[in-house]
Amino acid sequence: MNKMNVILLRSLLLGLLLTPNLVVASDIATSVSRGGESRLADGGYFELGASVYGTNQLDIRQTEHESVQPSLLISGMYQYKGLFIEMIHESQDGINLGLNLWSSPNWSLDFLAANLQSSTSRNPDDAPNTLDEAVRNEYLMSMDSLFIGAGFRATRYWDDDYIFQYRIVSDYFDAQGIASSARLGKSWQVRNWNFHALASIEYASSKLSRRLFGVESSEATELFPEYRPGSAVTYGIELGVAYPLSEKLVFRAMYRLNVLSKEITNSPFNQADYGSFFNASISYVF
Repeated sequence: MNKMNVILLRSLLLGLLLTPNLVVASDIATSVSRGGESRLADGGYFELGASVYGTNQLDIRQTEHESVQPSLLISGMYQYKGLFIEMIHESQDGINLGLNLWSSPNWSLDFLAANLQSSTSRNPDDAPNTLDEAVRNEYLMSMDSLFIGAGFRATRYWDDDYIFQYRIVSDYFDAQGIASSARLGKSWQVRNWNFHALASIEYASSKLSRRLFGVESSEATELFPEYRPGSAVTYGIELGVAYPLSEKLVFRAMYRLNVLSKEITNSPFNQADYGSFFNASISYVF
């Protein structure tokens, strides 16, 4: 999902305008890593830079996985009269297009018209039970698709230091099911260093879990036996820091650990009990 944030969207607009009295739309990754700077009126920001990230391999379908990889960083958000678009480099929640429905000094309620995240895909034109074992294995190894969902997001702010956000979306692109998350974040500043911590719980419906990690009886092979998981709950924690190198250049680093549900770890595709992600970046803020 993190790779989607770097690749899918091509451009965002410029400008930054703070408002002291009104909380509006924002992905929690922006809010917690910027210490409250995401309380935007019309306007936004755009970042371009380079990053290095490291991950463990969770899934055998990640055939091009490397432990450490360089990456282009494209990140930003823009809002106009409540309409917003977000592609946040640090986010676990993909790319968002939506509308702020209601806001107050401490609350924000958003409608997410399009939430884009990476997913898995198998060719719907193939009838797996007509394929031989080797071809079915190739068929099961495919994973290149999108989750495009719609739903709602509610955010609660406390004194620019603590943030809670709940989000629920249902896929309408390929009827893959429901995903939701609850995240609690805190930021604090030590001189010019801005630190943050983020704890999260993520939920995937049984339909989504089966799409991502399951194997139907008609698809099963010796290598990938039939597997029908139920709904899955994943727990995560993230620690990060940002430091301004100049007025426009920013250094960021973060580490995230996700403890996976047994519904995921028991999958024949799975290779680990946890997901580990580290990223360090330098970006230019327009």
